[in-house]
Amino acid sequence: MQQVSSNVYVETGFRGCNPGFVTTKEGIVMIDSPQNPSDVVKFQEQIRGKGEVRYLINTEPHVDHVAGNYFFSVAVIAHEGFKEALSSLTVEGIKEWVKTGDPNGLTLMERYFLRKPSITFSERLFLYLGDHTFEVIHLPGHTASEAAIYIPEEHVVFTGDNIFHKVQTFLHEAYPNEWLQSLKRIEELDVDVIVPGHGEVCDKSYIKEQASFIEEWIDAVRQAIKQGLTKEEALERISFLDRYPMDIGIEALGPEVQRWNVERLYVLLIET
Repeated sequence: MQQVSSNVYVETGFRGCNPGFVTTKEGIVMIDSPQNPSDVVKFQEQIRGKGEVRYLINTEPHVDHVAGNYFFSVAVIAHEGFKEALSSLTVEGIKEWVKTGDPNGLTLMERYFLRKPSITFSERLFLYLGDHTFEVIHLPGHTASEAAIYIPEEHVVFTGDNIFHKVQTFLHEAYPNEWLQSLKRIEELDVDVIVPGHGEVCDKSYIKEQASFIEEWIDAVRQAIKQGLTKEEALERISFLDRYPMDIGIEALGPEVQRWNVERLYVLLIET
């Protein structure tokens, strides 16, 4: 667990996303939840003694951000698009995902259900707790319902998976043009610390590198289309695995992620 400002704590060592929390005078606000039940137990131990968890905000609807919601009996806040996005997740599917990385944690999931948002927003939501402001901003990109959580008093923003710091970027459900615009909006925030969805904590100087990598992906697939390559040929030829490593615990997924990315961009670019 890393303390990145006076009241903001982040865990970057778990398989899955980077969950974090903010301590206020009136309790704790969590941002995302650990994917694996065993990591949830560790996370709860790190929170213990720092206050009562009052809210949990999800930055996006992928399993590594929401699977641990079950273990926190609080109101969950997320973008209104979560209702549709979470429809593809099932309890059995989540358990299968957990089994690959945390088989011992399955014993904690006997009565498991997916805790879904009870509070949603369209473009922007303000949550005030103690002396802290949580500005939850819809910033589509990595997913259609991606959100950033800006805490101005701490000069910190949680970006969700719109930023992968020095690890492979997933574009399998991406809206790349919107993503690039969202990165510009993040750059405008008054922050010293960026908590990415994956990878180590960074600052705004990394945003240009993230944008450049997305643009390289787009250019590579666009060139493949111009050269007359079929989607299947592009899937075989395009890879950026030499650029960044995969995130913790999912190293074996590298080749598959490259294919997901190519397939998504190929379809988008052909349609436009």
